[in-house]
Order: sequence, then C-alpha cells, then structure tokens
Amino acid sequence: MKKSVFQLSVLLICCFSASVTRAQLSLGLRAGVNFANLAVTDEESFPFKPKAGLSFALLFHLPLGTSTAIQIEPGFSQRGGRISTKTSEFINNQQVKADIKGKLLVNYIELPVLFQYKPKLGKMEGLLSIGPEFRLMTGNVRAKSSSRVYVDGVLISSTSGDESYASGNDTRKFDFGLSGGAGLAYPLGTVKVFAEGRYHLGLANLATPIDGDNSKVHNRGASVHIGVLVPVGK
Repeated sequence: MKKSVFQLSVLLICCFSASVTRAQLSLGLRAGVNFANLAVTDEESFPFKPKAGLSFALLFHLPLGTSTAIQIEPGFSQRGGRISTKTSEFINNQQVKADIKGKLLVNYIELPVLFQYKPKLGKMEGLLSIGPEFRLMTGNVRAKSSSRVYVDGVLISSTSGDESYASGNDTRKFDFGLSGGAGLAYPLGTVKVFAEGRYHLGLANLATPIDGDNSKVHNRGASVHIGVLVPVGK
C-alpha cells in the first residue's frame, strides 16, 4: 500500500506536468549535502549526531503567479546518522577509556512537493519553500562501527564492523514529512541559478514495534544545495 501511495504521487506529478503549457514550465537540477540525523525516543542509548550525505534531484518548476510557484523534485538522498561517544572511568585503580564511533547509512528515493514564494530583491530573487516530502528506502540499511579501549593510555582492544541489513525487516521503508527552507536566486540570461538551505522533519515512525517495544525513530536534519532552472518553451 505504501508503494502504491508513492507511485500514485508520481502519476499525479506526470499528469500535472502534462497540463502545464511548455511556456510556463522550467526544468532543472539541484545537488547538495544532507546533514542527516535520526531522532530516537531513547536518546541516552542512541545519541545520534548529524551525518553528511549526498542529495540530488530533477526539478519541475510550475509558476502559479509572478511570485509563487510549485516545485516538484524527484531525486535521491543519503540519510542516517552517526554516533560518537567517549567514556572514561577508574577500575581497580586503572583508568579505562573507550572511544566508540558508528554510522547508520540509509538511502532514499525522495519526492518533495514544495510551494515557493519568490519576492524580488533587486536583480536577485528571494526563495522561501515549504511543503510535504515522501521517501522510499532503497537498498539495505548499512551499519559501520569501530571501538577502541585504552587502559592507562595503552590501547588494549580495537574492533570494527560493517554490516548490512535487509530494508524492511525492522525498519519501515516508506517515510513522509515536511520540508522548509530559504535561499536566493540569480538570473543569468534565461537561466536561473540558486542556493538554498532547508530543514527536514520526518513524521513517520521508522521503527517497527517488536515484542512491545514502542521505540520511535524519525528522520531529521538540514541540507544545503545549489541548482539551476532553465525555461522550456517560448
């Protein structure tokens, strides 16, 4: 059913695009970096921090008026989170330190559908975006980890791991949320280049409850990107 919702969204986009005249439509590309994170109910056990990842999309820019538009952005996004903790304690009069690092890597096909307000700022153009976004996990969830233990400053243990988990076992593949951002656009002839920063608020619980476990995990994070729009038609 969740896949059907995503496929239906794509179908609606195609129908909407087909109804817009070529003179109104602009096509483009954007690319940038996600600073993705995971919000977990048990933050003490899972203190996730932002992790950098790639993001890129095709752009379908549909003007509604002189300063408003709808922008549809089917694309790809790397998300997840990272853990980095250090502990230090005295055991039997020895100082024991542990350095633990880990990354959770999750890839998505994404579909933001954004309302944009574009006030004029001289020759430049302001850019305010807000709207829903839908995600479908692709591939497996990958977990990378490493740990080092020191006793009185001497390394006594070093381990690392790189595991892959089939998506959908303990994690929901479909996600949805809200995205909002601000940026600037600059015209170069008929081409328009822009830069924008956004915040992404995942609303779906990604964790599948197991044996009464009510843990909740949500996608969170910011992104920055640059892009270009080119008008199609006359």
